[in-house]
Amino acid sequence: RTNGTKMWVFSPDFSQVAKFADTWVPCNAGQDGAWWMAVNHVLLKEFHHEQQTPYFIDYTKQYTDSPFLVELTEIDGVWKAGQMLRANRLATYAEEEKGDWKFLMWDEGDKRPKMPLGSMGHRWQKQKGKWNLELKDGVDGSEIDPALTFLDSGDGVEQVQLDDFAEGCAISRGVPVRRLETADGGTVTVATVYDLLMAQYGVPRGLEGDYPTDYDDENAAYTPAWSERFTGVSRKELIRFAREWGVTAEKTNGRCTIIIGAGVNHWYHANLMYRAGIHALVFCGCVGTNGGGLAHYVGQEKLAPMEPWSAIAMGKDWYPGARLQNAPSWHYVHSDQWRYEKEFTDYHTVPPQTDPKTLAQGHTMDTNVRAVRNGWLPFYPQFKENPLDVVKEAEANGAKDDAAVVKRVVDRLKSKDLQFSIEDPDDADNWPRVWYIWRGNALQSSAKGHEYFLKHYLGTHHNDIAEPLAEDHVKEVKWHEHAPTGKLDLVVDLNFRMDTSALYSDIVLPAATWYEKADLNSTDMHSFIHPLTPAVPPCWESKSDWQIFAAIAKKFSELAGRHFPEPVKDLIAAPLLHDTPAEVSQPRIEDWYDGDVEAIPGKSMPNFKVIERDYKQVYNQFISLGPNVREGGLGAHGTHYDCADFYDEMVATGPVEHWDDKTYPSLKEDVTVCNSILNLATVTNGELSYRSYKDLEKKTGLKLAHLAEKQRSVRCDFDDLQGRPRRLINSPMWSGLIENGRPYAPFTFQKEMLVPWRTLTGRQHLYLDHPGYIQFGEHLPTYKPKPLPTEYSDLVVSKEEGPTLMLNYLTPHGKWHIHSTYGDNERMTTLSRGVEPLWLNHKDAVQLEIKDNDWVEVHNDNGVVVTRAVVSARIPRGICIQYHSPERTYSVPKSPLRGNRRAGGHNSLTRTRLKPNLMVGGYGQFTYHFNYWGPTGVNRDTHILVRKCPELIW
Repeated sequence: RTNGTKMWVFSPDFSQVAKFADTWVPCNAGQDGAWWMAVNHVLLKEFHHEQQTPYFIDYTKQYTDSPFLVELTEIDGVWKAGQMLRANRLATYAEEEKGDWKFLMWDEGDKRPKMPLGSMGHRWQKQKGKWNLELKDGVDGSEIDPALTFLDSGDGVEQVQLDDFAEGCAISRGVPVRRLETADGGTVTVATVYDLLMAQYGVPRGLEGDYPTDYDDENAAYTPAWSERFTGVSRKELIRFAREWGVTAEKTNGRCTIIIGAGVNHWYHANLMYRAGIHALVFCGCVGTNGGGLAHYVGQEKLAPMEPWSAIAMGKDWYPGARLQNAPSWHYVHSDQWRYEKEFTDYHTVPPQTDPKTLAQGHTMDTNVRAVRNGWLPFYPQFKENPLDVVKEAEANGAKDDAAVVKRVVDRLKSKDLQFSIEDPDDADNWPRVWYIWRGNALQSSAKGHEYFLKHYLGTHHNDIAEPLAEDHVKEVKWHEHAPTGKLDLVVDLNFRMDTSALYSDIVLPAATWYEKADLNSTDMHSFIHPLTPAVPPCWESKSDWQIFAAIAKKFSELAGRHFPEPVKDLIAAPLLHDTPAEVSQPRIEDWYDGDVEAIPGKSMPNFKVIERDYKQVYNQFISLGPNVREGGLGAHGTHYDCADFYDEMVATGPVEHWDDKTYPSLKEDVTVCNSILNLATVTNGELSYRSYKDLEKKTGLKLAHLAEKQRSVRCDFDDLQGRPRRLINSPMWSGLIENGRPYAPFTFQKEMLVPWRTLTGRQHLYLDHPGYIQFGEHLPTYKPKPLPTEYSDLVVSKEEGPTLMLNYLTPHGKWHIHSTYGDNERMTTLSRGVEPLWLNHKDAVQLEIKDNDWVEVHNDNGVVVTRAVVSARIPRGICIQYHSPERTYSVPKSPLRGNRRAGGHNSLTRTRLKPNLMVGGYGQFTYHFNYWGPTGVNRDTHILVRKCPELIW
């Protein structure tokens, strides 16, 4: 704003941000995707086809998958887009190593297909130095001038069938094609990604087919007129926005930014909404530019000194494996929320399916089972047997080494003698038993489906009335007629206040607050690292988080001396992992469980690793930096560097821990942990940053180390940070370049240094050719309708009593607190009327005979909330808002509808859904990494019934 930036704000309600906007766009809730799809229609038509803005065209050729060739297949006279054409399909590249993972462009200069550098095949082949974005052929090194389109130079035009999910039909549009001879003497028909995008977005270019006539064609998908009926915003406003966006990006070389919070991420079709907005950025060259790109705030934060932090946090300094789970799947399964829905196609629109094994039909739970079985996602517990016993069983049957143990496990899985836990999660052998809650209000603020947590985890009072619906719809999971309640034996909460999670916990361990401990604070949202320092020591019995876990480890080790006097062998099952060769393991969906392909750990199924653990040494290992750091080095996000000399220096200078006749750097005190991280992280140690760049030079064949040359002497420790927070330095682990005071902007490293994105082609992907995405009709950008409340199963049992309205229920970030913290004091509760109120539109309130500040009862099959109403014209009709997160510690009346049982909080009305195609793996960027990949827990599509509360009962 200070620099004169124009700000458009998209928000269904007149929010605290909207009042600062130059233009407020009151887009209908959950319809952002329709807006951006139509914006992209205008951008492609005016700035790519008609005007052909040079910067946009050059950017699209160099940094996106737009020039890559996609195979078209004809079935019963209908052409459809499939997977990208693999390089080894052509005779020139038939013998290429990892040829299934290298791809093709059409070179305008030599008039032939070429295989550009930079794909995942180049990343993981034996010969290093070819994983970069130079436009050169991977065999002969010749230059490539990529053809974006075959419009004026192809072998004809074919009518390609595209899905129009808004109308529930298929349409055909002309797409320019070329025909290439394959290595086996056949012919393959191909189109560029760019030409397919032009067809999908409805840019006619003089081609035949179901193209729109103009911007006012309401019946053709993705025109400004088409978007109007979904967004509620005029086509003229959209055209004005798109032109201002395009002109700004043209004049500034991409300085347009989307700033976004958590809201979109919680809609069922969030991936399509994000993708549509990101396309507008990519089409105009905004990604990788200071002042441009996607600025995502809330919910996706990462920390900066990732390499040593992850080694310490996940115990990788001692053991080469950790059990790291994507939380939405874990809770969806273990809290039995999957039992309360039928097939996802009831509310998720997909194309007609002909393959009986398609991912795009069935129950979400079945897809999650397949995902675990095939190594796409993790799940814990792993098996119906204790992993220690799994190893013992293998040894009892003749396994002499780790490889033999793994083989025995694979054989048992193939014969169905050994089961994955997720195949029968309601069997008592597969229940989670102990839950530590740390750094979160996991039973309320974060618990989408709160009442199911109370019911199935804790076995306590709850207000859900939903009926199980999944029995006749699940095939891969065992059904139990009666769902278990109270699966957990012990809940331990580390907390500095008595929140809802603490109320339900068996044990609350008092934790120090920010001003009572030494710690580090960093984020990817700014480029500084901050210290937390104790102004006072921890009060009374409280301890810092680190000291609490150290105390637990110490007592555990004492007990382990009696129960596990000798080391034991554990078997870890881990999914196929991002930034490893497993990214190129599954070019097709083939299930070993059904005999489609051989069961090979780390390729067609999870990785299995035997790890020897000495449980009586857990405490010593906790307070000592392990030898794996010295011997194997560190890395993150695909980077690596050696740091043995720094490790040895830490041993020499102390403090140290000495046990079992060996000496290790100490992690006993909070400050020593902070210093270990600062000493070994590339963002705070210039020499290690330099080494990491040098290592990446070998992989890419590019000159990169100069980015760290001037900062090689940079070091900092905790005392330095107490003097002043320090700015991070350049590191290949992050995608920004921040030397000489330059502001951080993501992907400037990729754009300026030609280091690939960690994707299938090494470019930004506009086309997602995973077979599962093709089955779901999401290989191309698209719009899918919001799930209908009648099919979403939130209101099957609930009845309307008296004046009642069904409303879309939203739970954005709060006005008077941060999540559930800071809100429960007198000043804040005074501002919020002593409760977390329900915001209603004034006309909806009139229909309900509700006045401002009346008590209301809000309910559906999932639960009930009783709170006050705030009646406001800033809320649009048809939706209501309860900001998260209320607490059960104050102002929660009882519910007349639920037999005068105590009502709940905002998540009492939600039940999470998972989108199945976000579970695929083992394929390029669709490969699991902790806090990176997996289905999001969605709740924005929830509908509720609201009425005036007939009686207030405390």
